[in-house]
Amino acid sequence: MQTSQILAITIFVLTYVLIVVKPARINEAQAALIGAVLTVFLLLRPHNVLEALGISTIEVPEPLVNTWNVLIILATLMVISTFLEDNGFFEYCAKLAIHSSNKSGEKLFLYTYLVVSMISLFAGNDVVILTTTPIILIFCKNAMIDPKPYMYASFFAANTFSMPLYIGNLTNILIGDSFRLEYFVFTKYMLLPTFAAAIVNYYMLKYIFKKQVPKSFNSKDEGIISIKNRLPAILGIGVLLAVIILGGIANYFKIPLSVITLSGALILILFEQRIIYRLKRISWNVVIFVAGLFIVVKGLEVSNVADDIGNILFANISSNLAVATFQVSLLSAFMCNLVNNIPMTVMMLSITQHAALIEQMNTAMAYSLVIGSNLGANFTTFGALAGILWLESARRSGWSTTITDFLIIGLFVTPFAILASSIILSVEFLIF
Repeated sequence: MQTSQILAITIFVLTYVLIVVKPARINEAQAALIGAVLTVFLLLRPHNVLEALGISTIEVPEPLVNTWNVLIILATLMVISTFLEDNGFFEYCAKLAIHSSNKSGEKLFLYTYLVVSMISLFAGNDVVILTTTPIILIFCKNAMIDPKPYMYASFFAANTFSMPLYIGNLTNILIGDSFRLEYFVFTKYMLLPTFAAAIVNYYMLKYIFKKQVPKSFNSKDEGIISIKNRLPAILGIGVLLAVIILGGIANYFKIPLSVITLSGALILILFEQRIIYRLKRISWNVVIFVAGLFIVVKGLEVSNVADDIGNILFANISSNLAVATFQVSLLSAFMCNLVNNIPMTVMMLSITQHAALIEQMNTAMAYSLVIGSNLGANFTTFGALAGILWLESARRSGWSTTITDFLIIGLFVTPFAILASSIILSVEFLIF
């Protein structure tokens, strides 16, 4: 092994350890930044840094991922999501589910799953988890019912329904941008696998918690449920839907998707006229975290570590598309829980792209990564940022679950969900 490879692996491992352990209260962004600085000084040339940020150079005219585009999309989608959150749209959806359950524990379980799924489809799992978690816990406390079934239902639903849209999850954007996947084709391939995973998750969770979901519960009828700020919320919903639709048109005409999301964010900022407040609501630590990881992974790429790992991984991948789809989905889901889904995706992009696969297999592997990076978050609470946010939000509201409990449920449910998604995906590739 060459010195550069040892350095690249050491920096990557160090960065991950800093992210997980958080010594001296170092947060994820600072950990990624430390790894990025070490990578820049010890492994990269100036043009490598530009390539890692998605900027074309003479050496690499077309970078693997347009990182700057991804970062702008990430920040501007946060503007749209937090605007909807602040104006009560997510709270309205959660309370509507509770109100519609008519004091039936089983209906509440179903409606919780459906409402969180619907919101996650359009707004992403992280925002939904942060918004609905305290509402579910407060309601369950007032109704004197065990919140555990409803908390797990909402978490699994949020991660599952971040799969179908190109902009549904940061990992989707990374994969779509890297593999140059078509915007609406992405949804065409991922919609049915999402429903397959959702059905498996719902019925298996319902079976697991059948003794903890009450037939009925006591709750005060809150009367008419309304949106806190109706006009801004309607505008926010309109902007979000426009971004989703126009994103596909932009993709078709090779216009950066960030142009659309930035335009949508600017409309809301100008309407609200609270620029500083809205910019503060962006999780800049997440933006820095992602940018830093791209630079760290660039170190693995330039030192040929990615090539070597790719050769090892794909040497044992079946040539049968259906089997390979399940293998890569499960492998990437497992790796999420070793290094978190964002660094896993960044690393796997480089590995997969260097594996020299035929076109159909290469595209199938891209969508397999989407399955793994989303459903992998349901194995453990540290498989994705969503799990960390979910647990922290729940603890602030006075509820928690053990890692053992989550692992048992995740290991029981998630492989079947991945299998169902993979089967549907491979069938789609045979048909389309």
